[in-house]
Amino acid sequence: MSSSTERATAPTTAPGLPGRRGGRVGSLALLAAVAVGVATAVRVLYNAPFDPLALPARLVPAVGTVAALATGAALGLAALSSDRPAVRVGLLFAGVFGVLATLSGAATVAAAVAIPGGAALAFARATGSPETYFELRRAAIALTFALAAGLSLAATAGIAGSPVRAAGSVAFLAAVTLLAVRAEGDRVALVAGAVAFVGVVAASAAAPYVTGSALLVGFAVVGSPHLLVATAAFGGVAAAVAGLRDGDTWLAVGAILLLLAGVPATPGAATAVCLGAALATLGAEELLGSRDASARSSAADAPDAPEVSAR
Repeated sequence: MSSSTERATAPTTAPGLPGRRGGRVGSLALLAAVAVGVATAVRVLYNAPFDPLALPARLVPAVGTVAALATGAALGLAALSSDRPAVRVGLLFAGVFGVLATLSGAATVAAAVAIPGGAALAFARATGSPETYFELRRAAIALTFALAAGLSLAATAGIAGSPVRAAGSVAFLAAVTLLAVRAEGDRVALVAGAVAFVGVVAASAAAPYVTGSALLVGFAVVGSPHLLVATAAFGGVAAAVAGLRDGDTWLAVGAILLLLAGVPATPGAATAVCLGAALATLGAEELLGSRDASARSSAADAPDAPEVSAR
């Protein structure tokens, strides 16, 4: 589905071969994605401009805390599973401070620095010095997610003003849109993304107030046109479907996490975005190290192994 040239320049991102440690990280990340999805759904339903369900007020912070704990645990597992010291430290900072700031408002300002800073450190070390266009593109997308977290958290922590928060929203939505490159050549994935695009546009046209309210309370979208939200839906859905079709658990779970978490304007959402960005843009060997490399190579070289593609 992608070209042989791209496969040759990105062997470490081959889907379906994450190694044992990568499989454990992917499994815990999947549970985190479920928790984040539940938290987002509860938040949208509770704040909807009509009353479809009577939800108790305490449920919203409770499910948000559970989601933050789950994503923090997944980031912590990824950190402890990594052979790379810089990646380990960066992911631990993002995961630990995301949980601390969710449990105590006293850590909010520290988290606004630690989460994006830790993610940027981990992503930069994992991608290294890009030598090809593919590697440069992947590094740029990963670091844009860290930038979006930094801008959004700085605004919500009171360090910067509302224009910075709007810039964070735009950066996040642009980064999710760019995930469409992970679906290159997969027509089914691209069609699914196009359906998501049309769905958001249609909802915005039919019920702009309800759509805007859902985007604000559910996904923290501020100061961004609905058209950019639609392009983000296209990129995220296309990447998720491509991951599912290729058996690339990391890509599928990461893209779903990014779609469900929304703009990283809170420590919990920022932790989920960092986890989703790590899974959707990086390979297991890049993020975790080379301890699983021999197992991955043996599986890829097996005579009956089907050809797999990586974007």
